[in-house]
Amino acid sequence: MHHYLDDFASGAAARLGMDTHCSIIVMRAGSLEYVGSSDERAERCDAVEVAEGVGPCVTAMQQLSGVLIPDLRFETRWRKWREVSIAAGFRSAAGLPAYVDEETTVALDLYSDALDPWTREMLVGMDAYVQEIAGAVRKRL
Repeated sequence: MHHYLDDFASGAAARLGMDTHCSIIVMRAGSLEYVGSSDERAERCDAVEVAEGVGPCVTAMQQLSGVLIPDLRFETRWRKWREVSIAAGFRSAAGLPAYVDEETTVALDLYSDALDPWTREMLVGMDAYVQEIAGAVRKRL
């Protein structure tokens, strides 16, 4: 199924390289909605976040602060999400949020097959990119 932000998720994955997979969640008035993915593996992981109401994207949106997980094996929060992410073959993850409006935030989830793959510059670049995603969500509302 095509979601309205699949192209943004695919664009983020392309910018970060072959080992990165991305998906996007929107939180509006406390409700979570899965809105885009670069592939099925990332979609499966974010579906758990939406169903459970917890995970790195959700925490990032609640705090409006990025969440970096360099090694999923040592992550102790979000047990079900962690299990699904490791089963999907991911070794690292990150959630990067952006403010859309007073009741809406968006987060880009990054997943990698590699261990701790993203440099500071890559994450800063993705932070700027998630602001573009927030603009696209704002136009759609």
